[in-house]
Amino acid sequence: MKELLPNAPAEDYHRLHLPKGAKVRLGKGQIENIAFSPDGIRLVVASSTGIWLYNTDAGTEVAILTGATERTRHTERVLCVAFSPDGSTLASGSRDKTIQLWDAVTGEHKVTLIGHTSWVHSVAYSVDGSILAGGVGDGTIWVWDAVTNQHKATLKGHKGVRCVAFSPDGRTLASGAWDQTVRLWDAGTGKHKATLTGHTNQVWTIAFSPDGKTLASGSEDDTIRLWDARTGQHKTTLIGHTGNVNSVVFAPDGKTLASGGGW
Repeated sequence: MKELLPNAPAEDYHRLHLPKGAKVRLGKGQIENIAFSPDGIRLVVASSTGIWLYNTDAGTEVAILTGATERTRHTERVLCVAFSPDGSTLASGSRDKTIQLWDAVTGEHKVTLIGHTSWVHSVAYSVDGSILAGGVGDGTIWVWDAVTNQHKATLKGHKGVRCVAFSPDGRTLASGAWDQTVRLWDAGTGKHKATLTGHTNQVWTIAFSPDGKTLASGSEDDTIRLWDARTGQHKTTLIGHTGNVNSVVFAPDGKTLASGGGW
């Protein structure tokens, strides 16, 4: 990735686009989501105070992403972020019911995707970068053409979508929701393939193994369930957390699954 140009001078970070009456921004606020760029050079952090970009080698702030007007920036808390597979674009979803697209090289605002009727809790790109999916609190999944930025489809059936993820081969889109289920969709047609049941509370996080054979889901029921990603059959339940399982991720070799939780 080319050197990213700061979206604002470093000395202005703490005073940039403050609410009326505020004089300075102290700290980064509550962290909602983080993501690495595909080349590992950048780390993006979505927080209650904005979208922060860091250089992973030096651990230094590179930029805070914000548009010039309310139409080109989030007006409420940012909940999720994701880089496109080629690292050229950064997508962010927010409580303001929009997805904003940013040039990940320059930090400039590119496009605002509108139409959602509730908070955008999760964003994910397909492996080839052609599709962008957004999981929305109203129970829908919005599917966008990531090349033209045109809305392609709205997938319905859930109650309160919390997380979305594409399989490594790009053929399946998985979603987890407040209705305690995980759903599998055909990523090309949007057709519902299966509903995975067993969690006893809302599903907060999902992740495919690198080989695409296993899907992990973490829930507010304090468990992680592993599923056969092709058949939807339950494989095993991992216990040990004493609070919400907020995040799950597989190691690149697929041999280890890491999880993070609340209390």
